[in-house]
Amino acid sequence: MPRQINPRDNNGGILLRWSFKGKSYSLTPVPGGRFDSAIDIKRAQSVANLISADIAMGQFDQTLAKYGGSLHKTQLAIDDAQERLKQLRQQRSEADLRELWEKYKAFKAPQLAPTTLKIDYGRRMNFLGKLEDSRLSQAITIRDWIVANTTTEQAKKILQNLNACCEWAVKSELIELNPFVGMAGQIHVKHDEEDINPFNPLEKEAIIQGFYSSPHYGHYGRLVDFLFATGCRPSEAIPLEWGDLRGNKLTFQRTYSDGVLSPRLKTQKKRTIILNERAIAAVSFDSDHYIFPSPEGKLIDWHNFANRAWPNVLGLFPEIEYRNPKQTRHTFITERILAGDSPADVSRYVGNSPGTIYKNYLGASRSYSPD
Repeated sequence: MPRQINPRDNNGGILLRWSFKGKSYSLTPVPGGRFDSAIDIKRAQSVANLISADIAMGQFDQTLAKYGGSLHKTQLAIDDAQERLKQLRQQRSEADLRELWEKYKAFKAPQLAPTTLKIDYGRRMNFLGKLEDSRLSQAITIRDWIVANTTTEQAKKILQNLNACCEWAVKSELIELNPFVGMAGQIHVKHDEEDINPFNPLEKEAIIQGFYSSPHYGHYGRLVDFLFATGCRPSEAIPLEWGDLRGNKLTFQRTYSDGVLSPRLKTQKKRTIILNERAIAAVSFDSDHYIFPSPEGKLIDWHNFANRAWPNVLGLFPEIEYRNPKQTRHTFITERILAGDSPADVSRYVGNSPGTIYKNYLGASRSYSPD
């Protein structure tokens, strides 16, 4: 929609100014009218609204003749334009959310990592196909369906996606208003301690040795050791190739997640780190292509590892509270910060901002006691 046109004070008179396709226009909407006259201002605003409506409908009269006739003719034109504008707004309010989402996803696709496109913009939004009525006018009903049929965390993420989609659609002049604005903020997600629950040093060592000594899952010992030693994401470690290693320097430049190999990282194009002695020992192995291959020499299936190998090995240690393997990253970050390392150095090493590691990864020491 074009910017709103408002009457201006022109030495006590009334003047309209606007632009259309790069050209500036001006018009005296009420000849002899006074800016301090409420009636004249109302008439001038009606002419301004007519011009705005015509621009929106693609019917703007660049000669301005349409907007300078008698008040009667102008009022008829205004009434007609307002009716057409009403119909346009009604049509836009009935826009189909499924169609808008597909257009938005196509717009965002070149900017997204393949896994993000597949999961956050694909699988998570499959619910759209289940809606009985996906018109924007049904936004409240759609919100209620999402809340009733998904987890609180998923509902919040979905509503954030829909809000972003409709914000884009407003700016693209596909819809008049965004009906999902503010809805995600009304969803409050409760995070339990499992979200940030690092292992202590003794637990970490027990898990690493448990993998190395396992008759069934010993093959994954080096990977687990490496994850604890570097704090990298599993999706970054799995596709590492020998060409990524130069002495004690290792470059992460691709990810593998959910069966998709991406030529960039989650939050950056690539990241180079210096390995410590433990990490160097973990990568010291003779394999053909990948540094951490599956037993078959292929890319490791993380879902299979996380749901079979990890719980089986941790099951050997009933004294260790079960946590999922993403806590290897939390453990590394927490250890380094508690050891006095610079948050800026740690955040660069793991590929996040200092604010993100404090918010999402840094755990508290369970042995802490004030002096």
